[in-house]
Amino acid sequence: MSARTEAAPSRVGTWFEERLRISGLLAAMLHVRIPVSAQTYYLGGITLFLFGVQLVSGTLLTLYYKPPADAAYESVKYITSVVEFGWLIRSVHHWGATLMIATVVLHLGRIFVQAAYKYPRELTWVVGVLLLAVTIGFGFTGYLLPWDQKAYWATTVGTEIAGGVPVIGDALLYLLRGGADVTDATLNRFFGMHVLVLPLLLGLLVVVHLTIVHQLGLASPRHLEPRPERRGGPARPVEEPLKPFFPHYILDEVIAWFVVLAALVVLASVLPAGREEEADPLVTPPHIKPEWYFLSAYQLLKVVPRTIGILVPVVAIGILLLLPFLDRNPAVAKRRRPIALSLAAVSVVVIVGLTVWGAQS
Repeated sequence: MSARTEAAPSRVGTWFEERLRISGLLAAMLHVRIPVSAQTYYLGGITLFLFGVQLVSGTLLTLYYKPPADAAYESVKYITSVVEFGWLIRSVHHWGATLMIATVVLHLGRIFVQAAYKYPRELTWVVGVLLLAVTIGFGFTGYLLPWDQKAYWATTVGTEIAGGVPVIGDALLYLLRGGADVTDATLNRFFGMHVLVLPLLLGLLVVVHLTIVHQLGLASPRHLEPRPERRGGPARPVEEPLKPFFPHYILDEVIAWFVVLAALVVLASVLPAGREEEADPLVTPPHIKPEWYFLSAYQLLKVVPRTIGILVPVVAIGILLLLPFLDRNPAVAKRRRPIALSLAAVSVVVIVGLTVWGAQS
């Protein structure tokens, strides 16, 4: 190999560096404060990876999907039966959505247990809760797109629940459905939100979330971040050994991604996404139920008055958003947060119990 050939990559790199100054940007991106004691279980990175899987698989499905109601069901049938590996791509998209919601929930749970939502990471938590809401929105809007019986009637029930919200219920119902009933207008509206509005919103929130995490680093589960002192300048943080972000932490993340990808392919292959009969507004199938992440709210509506059943989830979301500002306990150690952890444990038991109850009823 000649010296001219060896120098070619160097010249190309120099050309881009002179025009983009990219080396400083990469150095800044790879400099993230990660305490050795930080235990993330890579849930945030796995969620980001699943978002990428959803973008790729969703884009491939969009190439063949037709949103008008008179063509949607047949297009899904065509994807599943005719398109090469179409059934696999659709199943990966289906299971990717389920796993993404699960990892977001687990990620927020990990943050709560380790008290990583406290100063100065209040905004990180708020953006994380918004990410959870948008991710659930993906599941809700995407559920109708196959336009089969289960999708149609589950969406009918779900939008009726939204229509029961006090004061704004009627306007919210019309906004979701585009009319009084679930029709072609609803399908087109859900498709637009699913492939355009929600991806842009989620992408923006992800950028904001990652920027805050980059600036603040990961929280230590052992030491609370010291607040600036009123006099004498800022308090000094507790010194703790740090883990190199690159390549150590990144390598662990990539390994976790490959494990999740393998699990995703296995689930999609063994339990492919199903398809029922085409949607028929005149025939109501028995035992219509929403997806698992709505089952607790759905079951709650069966055992309490409608207004209470709708207000409870709304209030719960509000408490989640304001949690860093409501929890005034400065401690991060679990033994010094008995009230918060006990309330959280009771909430989890109630939600899981309602979900199991709803699944079996």
